[in-house]
Amino acid sequence: MSDFSKAQVDTLRPGVLNYTVFLPRNLYKKFYGYLWKELLSLFLLSVGIFTFILVLSRIGKIADLVVNRGVGITDILALIVYSSPAYLSFTLPMAFLLSTIVSLGRLSSENEILALKANGINLRCLFIPISVVAVGIFVVSLLNTTFLQYKSGEAFRNTLVNIAKKGISIDDKEGIFNDAIPGIVIYIDKVDTKNRALYGIVISDERDEGVKQTISATKGAVNIDLDALDLSFVLENGSIHRWEKKNDVYRNLSFSNYVFSMNLDTILPHNRELRKKNSEMALSELRKAMAKAKSEDRYGYAMAIYNKFSVPFSCVAFLLLTVPLGVKRKTEGKFSAVVYSLLIFICYYVLMAVSENVGKRYHVPPLLVSFAPNIIFCLLGLQMLRHLNDEQQFDPLARMKVFWESIRAKA
Repeated sequence: MSDFSKAQVDTLRPGVLNYTVFLPRNLYKKFYGYLWKELLSLFLLSVGIFTFILVLSRIGKIADLVVNRGVGITDILALIVYSSPAYLSFTLPMAFLLSTIVSLGRLSSENEILALKANGINLRCLFIPISVVAVGIFVVSLLNTTFLQYKSGEAFRNTLVNIAKKGISIDDKEGIFNDAIPGIVIYIDKVDTKNRALYGIVISDERDEGVKQTISATKGAVNIDLDALDLSFVLENGSIHRWEKKNDVYRNLSFSNYVFSMNLDTILPHNRELRKKNSEMALSELRKAMAKAKSEDRYGYAMAIYNKFSVPFSCVAFLLLTVPLGVKRKTEGKFSAVVYSLLIFICYYVLMAVSENVGKRYHVPPLLVSFAPNIIFCLLGLQMLRHLNDEQQFDPLARMKVFWESIRAKA
């Protein structure tokens, strides 16, 4: 038995930490399981909340799809799911930050950390269970940035195109005037879905105020070019009636084969999101784009490649910082954990932006620039780790206040 008496042990919070006295061999197993359970529950809750908040930023666009374009709930849910991997790049590290600081802060505030230290246990043992969680999140985040973002981005763009195709679909609009495309009215007399053929086609094009034209054809087909985002009608045996308003000229042309094309940017929701961002490109695509790009553009592609690894690695960098911060945080309250997490997270991404700009200007190797925030946070965490077992409380807010007052005094 330890130096604690039975009475002293009973004063401790009843629960898993009482095994420090009676079952020393089971201490680590019980305590690690206890900490894992709390960490993972808080982590999953935080990921859900943060992702939901980010989804709310698109609520206006989603409402526009439902109200003005009549998009079904299935397509809306698909867009939300396919856009989630892009959010996870932010929410996974931030959820890990918050869950670690809250969990360790609660252990500290309820004197469970004190019980561990009183039994001669080095607090660095906390790194073992939390490191397992951090490595697991790192692996998930790495899969997200290198694989899932690419796949979900493709599915997101395909869903948008399908929404546009439904808006201009002629399969269920036989014998009616379709004005889903601004400035264009399409009439199809008959649709042969089996052979993908159209009959009795009339297209009125008034997109250009100076030129109005009406195209008619006896037969045709419709195609969509996903690369150029063009919708084209391949028409056979028809005529074009064209009026040029400026010169007051009327033209009538006959054709045996004619292709009428229009760009989908005018009707696709979120059309800018159809263009691939660097973060949504696969590693092979980034390498090919970097090989073909101009010298001044290659740096951005190189940064995108290394960021796919450095951003997931931020969980490991945060580990060294959040464990000392969570253990020392005792009296500020639970809301301070949210404040600390936001501050750390904001500082990390500010460092990313600053280091990238500095690296691009002064031609610093992209690998070093990409991992610079992780290196800085690791060094800061190692510095704090030196005093992990000290009794002195760590109050960042109080230190910031002292620092601010010293600056005001000098001014």
